[in-house]
Amino acid sequence: MMDDSGTDAVGLLLRWREGRLDERVLYAAVRRPMYQAARRGISSITSSYPDPQDVEDAVYDAFVQLSAKDPAEMLSVIGLAKVIACRRGRDIGRRVVRDREQIEGLLANPMAMAAVEFHDEDVRAAEEDERLLAMAEGCFERLTEEQRDLVTKTIMGQELLSDWALHKGRSHQAASRQRRRAIEAIRRCIASKQSERTTGREVAP
Repeated sequence: MMDDSGTDAVGLLLRWREGRLDERVLYAAVRRPMYQAARRGISSITSSYPDPQDVEDAVYDAFVQLSAKDPAEMLSVIGLAKVIACRRGRDIGRRVVRDREQIEGLLANPMAMAAVEFHDEDVRAAEEDERLLAMAEGCFERLTEEQRDLVTKTIMGQELLSDWALHKGRSHQAASRQRRRAIEAIRRCIASKQSERTTGREVAP
């Protein structure tokens, strides 16, 4: 298979096979096509423009995987890099969708946990769920007034998305995109808060 860039043609793969390819040179050669493939992979699952950090994560994982490959078994460095990056993007896209669904579930039924009797081994998971719910509620307050109204009525409440869109003079598709963006904003906010908690634990004496 021929690659659409000229990089392989000028000896990238040959140099790698001969052990003369620096990792920085390899990354420079595959970086742009990997980013494009990772974005495409994430978007194919989430149906939305991917968060730059998610793209970064997909490219990092893909490059680590690519670097571990045997160049003797490759036909095209960049071709393989794009395939791996797209797959890692899809993996992250699935994680993003799972996170969205979890957040939607918490917002839709925040009191569900109160009705559950936990066994000893469930206590830690329950506490983590409570922390996640608190983060979700805090992040919810950061949404715009219209986004909060949309989430409150169509996720926490019982109003159909099509009815909300009709009342606001929007198309169903536009309302769906807006709700997806709102949930994505909450997801990113929660991820940021979780990262801050983790960093705080690591630096604590």
